[in-house]
Amino acid sequence: MSIVSNVNQSLLSELNTGIVILDTALRVKFINASALTILDTTEKMSVGQKIDQLFYEDPESFEAFNESVEQKRSFTKTDAVLNLKKGSKVLCTYIAHPLRDNNENGLLLEIINKEASSELIERYRMRANQQISQDFVRQLAHEIKNPLSGIRGSAQLLSNKLNTQELREYTDIVIKQTDRLTSLVDNILGPNEKPDFQYQNIHYPIENVLNLIENESGYKNIKVSKDFDPSIPDLYIDSYLIENSILNLTKNARDALMDSETSSPEINIITRISHGEIIDGEKNSTVCKISVVDNGPGIQEEIKDSIFFPMITGKDKGTGLGLSITQGIISQHKGNIHFTSEPNRTEFFINIPINANKELDLKIANG
Repeated sequence: MSIVSNVNQSLLSELNTGIVILDTALRVKFINASALTILDTTEKMSVGQKIDQLFYEDPESFEAFNESVEQKRSFTKTDAVLNLKKGSKVLCTYIAHPLRDNNENGLLLEIINKEASSELIERYRMRANQQISQDFVRQLAHEIKNPLSGIRGSAQLLSNKLNTQELREYTDIVIKQTDRLTSLVDNILGPNEKPDFQYQNIHYPIENVLNLIENESGYKNIKVSKDFDPSIPDLYIDSYLIENSILNLTKNARDALMDSETSSPEINIITRISHGEIIDGEKNSTVCKISVVDNGPGIQEEIKDSIFFPMITGKDKGTGLGLSITQGIISQHKGNIHFTSEPNRTEFFINIPINANKELDLKIANG
């Protein structure tokens, strides 16, 4: 452990760059939080393991590691595709730096995730477009809601002056349709009450969702599973709103599976701690990541850029409001929501900053 002990582990742990320190046998002696995220692993599964238990690239790459240790020579590999043990791949650049301490050699591996930077730019672009569209739609909804109230009131007054039930049926239609439109506008505008933030285990609202859908007929042929990280600390959340968000994502997954008649349909809800996520331009050292994954056909290409816009949906039936409402709820929690989608795997994931609890607490206290 002497190689690791002389390195400032606290400093390494805060870096956005992935850092892995190896001994001469290429066994992991230290791995920082960013590397855990990039390589999709945990400290328990990594420390003490050989580097080829975290990823593989090709035989020559590990030979280059050995040569770097023996010859005390640094090397860089650009645009390397690392095949991770869980089956996914990550595009990165890595740099190997030889280490030497008290006649003991080792290697410091610096990993730069190239996918993260390009993905971040794309997220900013989509988020800006979504914000412009949502602001426009909400302003339009406000403008529509006022005359609806007038139309309904006038229809009620007219109904009271009519002498026959046959004529009142027409005013009843007007009242029912204005009520339907008002309900639709209210859904676009989102919750009208202030969130009730409390410190809560994130798995509590998720378990509520699982209990709700357990006996619903729409899920009877779908395998619903969970994969929770019990180490996630309590978050400052509105449990009811988070429950609604997860339920919206789960229903969307169910509908995609049912509409496509996917064989062996599955929905998996996953929670993890993630590091270095950028939310609204600020780096959050630690976030809670909640994923809802299905093995359906994937999201249609033509609506991917506008999937969070109100009234946009890939379903024949539906208002297209669920994702827009969910995005608004997660924004209230200082988090964000994104997705990745391809045939046989669609993942919607929510990031809620763990270190934002005090900021939220202060904001709510000040009104």
